[in-house]
Amino acid sequence: MKSFTKPSLIINKDKSIDNIKNIKQIADKNKIKLRPHFKTHQSLEIGCWYKNLGIDKITVSSVSMAKYFSDEWDDILIAFPINILEIETLNNFPKKCNLSLLVDNFFVIEYLKKNLFKNVNIYVKIDVGYSRAGIRYTDTKDIDSIIKLCSLSKNLTFKGFVSHFGNTYNSKNKKDIVKIFKSSIKKIEKLKGKYNNYEFSIGDTPSSSLINAYPNYISEIRPGNFIFYDLFQYIIGSCKIEDIALRMVCPIVSIYRKRKEILIYGGSVHFSKDYINLNNNICYGFVYDYKDLWNEKNKIGLVKSLSQEHGVVEVEDVNYFKVGDLVSIIPVHSCLTVDKMKGFFVGEEKFSVMS
Repeated sequence: MKSFTKPSLIINKDKSIDNIKNIKQIADKNKIKLRPHFKTHQSLEIGCWYKNLGIDKITVSSVSMAKYFSDEWDDILIAFPINILEIETLNNFPKKCNLSLLVDNFFVIEYLKKNLFKNVNIYVKIDVGYSRAGIRYTDTKDIDSIIKLCSLSKNLTFKGFVSHFGNTYNSKNKKDIVKIFKSSIKKIEKLKGKYNNYEFSIGDTPSSSLINAYPNYISEIRPGNFIFYDLFQYIIGSCKIEDIALRMVCPIVSIYRKRKEILIYGGSVHFSKDYINLNNNICYGFVYDYKDLWNEKNKIGLVKSLSQEHGVVEVEDVNYFKVGDLVSIIPVHSCLTVDKMKGFFVGEEKFSVMS
């Protein structure tokens, strides 16, 4: 096994590819496209894993991320309400790239009509209950005004609707996830009745991991976290713990025997500050012996607190450890951990991510 000297992120390629295959099989069965969200891994190398499985469309979360992947991908959806201050970058996008933008207000579409000179597809972001971004699904007058303005533009082609059922992340179990999905789909169906000729794109890892049958008007799904999963997804029921395909490896720098705790070099600058509530206690990760890297059954502790570089781990047997040992940790939020670490190991090889 590779010897690490500082906090490092490890990806299990076999598990990751199995996770992709599982979601793709569901999409193929329903005859819908899988347009995975690349904000989770932000990696050209991992993008190749998707390509090798026949996936040719991707989702990103920013103009800069779209630019980063545009050399290797020809069909990109920026699934974030477009930032008009980046209009120059959009105008200089490669012509070969089929670029799709998200809008949720009339001001932006009016601005794009006047200032965007590249041909793009336009999708309206629809809010069906998450209340983060988007036009409320009942506000059809706002939707109509955007569609009409697109029809008057030579560069803007209105394609359809994008929705993210983000409230599935508030679920406590599988039953909650399915319930929220069904409730959200009912709201999408109301739009379908009026806008029958347009595409409907949905996506979130919890529901994409559990739903096996989709209405025939759904054109694509856009989950992202599913390639790695994480502790949060396991806790709410999206995956099994053995599906989680990444680990943080951290050195032990001190041992506090009276407190039954160890101190690791690994803090919020490596993990983020996302946590789960476990039996009314905050937990930032499940801890394992590094020598037992992918054995999920032999948990030896919990990360109970994080500050900038410090991680405090509550352990079951403090005498098991010595300073200089390595522990492996399942993080709470894989997307943020990857973003914080800016790189990862697959076996002995290190790969960078978008900077």
